[in-house]
Amino acid sequence: MQRADVNLWEAYRAVARRWSTVLPFAWGYKLLYALLLAPVLSWGLQQMLLRYGRASVGNFEVAKFALSPSGLATVVLGGSLLLALHYFEIAGLQLLLADRTLDWSQGWRGAVRHAHRLVLVGLRQLLACLVIAGPVLAGVGLAFWLFWSRHDLNSLTVLRPRDFWLGLAMAVPFVLTGAAYAAAWLLRWSLAVPVLLFESPIGPFAALDRSRELTRGWLPRMALTLGGLLAAHLALTAVTLAGLGELSEWVLARVPDRLSLTLTATAGLLLLHAGLLALLSALGTTLFAAVSLQMYRQRAGVEWPAREDPRRRRLSFRWLVVLGLAGLMLAGLYGSRELVRAARLDDNIELTAHRAGATKAPENTIAALTQAIADRAEWAEIDVQRTADGELVVLHDIDVARIGGGQRRVADCTLAEIQRFDVGSAFGPPGFAGERAPSLAQLLGATQGRIRLNIELKPHGRADEEPLVEGVVALLRDRNLLARSRICSQSYQAIQHARKLAPEVEIGFIAANALGDLSKLRVNYLMVARELATRELVERARLRQIEVHPWTINDPKWVAPLLDAGCANIITDDPARLRARLEEIRQLGTVDRLLLRAREVLRD
Repeated sequence: MQRADVNLWEAYRAVARRWSTVLPFAWGYKLLYALLLAPVLSWGLQQMLLRYGRASVGNFEVAKFALSPSGLATVVLGGSLLLALHYFEIAGLQLLLADRTLDWSQGWRGAVRHAHRLVLVGLRQLLACLVIAGPVLAGVGLAFWLFWSRHDLNSLTVLRPRDFWLGLAMAVPFVLTGAAYAAAWLLRWSLAVPVLLFESPIGPFAALDRSRELTRGWLPRMALTLGGLLAAHLALTAVTLAGLGELSEWVLARVPDRLSLTLTATAGLLLLHAGLLALLSALGTTLFAAVSLQMYRQRAGVEWPAREDPRRRRLSFRWLVVLGLAGLMLAGLYGSRELVRAARLDDNIELTAHRAGATKAPENTIAALTQAIADRAEWAEIDVQRTADGELVVLHDIDVARIGGGQRRVADCTLAEIQRFDVGSAFGPPGFAGERAPSLAQLLGATQGRIRLNIELKPHGRADEEPLVEGVVALLRDRNLLARSRICSQSYQAIQHARKLAPEVEIGFIAANALGDLSKLRVNYLMVARELATRELVERARLRQIEVHPWTINDPKWVAPLLDAGCANIITDDPARLRARLEEIRQLGTVDRLLLRAREVLRD
């Protein structure tokens, strides 16, 4: 073995000598991945989800899908391909760095020759990580079963009782240990790519074993070196983004109030953003490839090659210019197109008071509903469960811990028992003392036609789904309120049963996370976390007459982006605050709306 230090300066010099060759390769790979490889992988995931029987998987179903045969196959196949694509880029860069007579196109051909072996390397690494994940999941599952399963997850994270900390104390060591083992194994295998490239003929599994041999006793130094490289790259990216944000805000604030100038300035800034970020990404990958190659050379005792052919340098530099201009043109066209599409003048959007309004009054109460009406919310979202005596109570958590009733579940309490608890005193202002959790019938009576209801069903398991749905639908039909109500749930089966009983009522699916295309669900609206409420989802959903309702939006800064994305409804704890921002936006002209949207795009 050679000396155990890492000559980073030599790795940086290698990149500097070959920058006109390796950067075209790296930049070209980024373009290929964005325009071709990523869409193909996305299509493959969609096909696997269709085999699972659903076009979309959200919330708790994500875990269920991942543990199914189709889900495991998706994780193994998709993860292996993603690792292989990463290693493909690294392989091409290392071939170019190791042989200075090659041009960037030869780097592509060399990486393609090793593609099938890179897939097998990624597959074995992924399977090893899944083996490590088994005990981690078992430990977290045991913590959940022993300490968390009898609690409502919302009250558990809000109140943080003793069981919360006991479960956390049990789960965290499993997670940290698993992460440490996974990181150590990935470091042990980090030299497998150069072994495959430069010690041929050698199989992918033998390359992993050879990498373990080369890195033995060297893991702390490798972790420090690669961790430092990652930290430096993240810091450089953060500084660049901050500088671009300041520059963009300065430029946009000084653009004359003319539509053509606003569009031109914004498109130019988007082009600058895209070009610099693509360059930073290519530079980071290239430096990682150079450093890992230098590690391999020092451990395996291989010297750097002789000087390159200058003719290759000129050829590669021309390709760098061509690829750079092509990438910037694509980024500029895409940015301009997105900006114009974002300039929506349609501001027909409604506000829903989350939990009937959880900012100015106790959530899910008649007091909150009254405040939501005063704040001019069009809808009030409420949570409905069945009690032990079959009544329908408006309450979010599946236990009564947050309203002072201890760890008893709602399913084990009668309506009368729940309504003995004072849900108003703990809220804060003394004016709410004595407020009780209402029954659904009581809350329906309080609407008096002044606000519509979005009723979230919270069944206590599969056996409770149909009785809960039937009770809610029967009560709405008896009060002649089906046309003024919506029914939503995280249980897809529950809302489909509601549609069967009352085809005229709108149904919605709630998703905090998603795999696949949510717009393919048979629903009228989607209640999604803000991060999922993208323009792409909104447009796909609109084609199927499905609305998108993001939650829980309390910061007014998100009103403009969500409005421009085409969302039909915003769910918030504070409808008055968001109503004020919405009215401000409605007073803006076209150019001001474009400028506002451009600022949001550039800040994102």
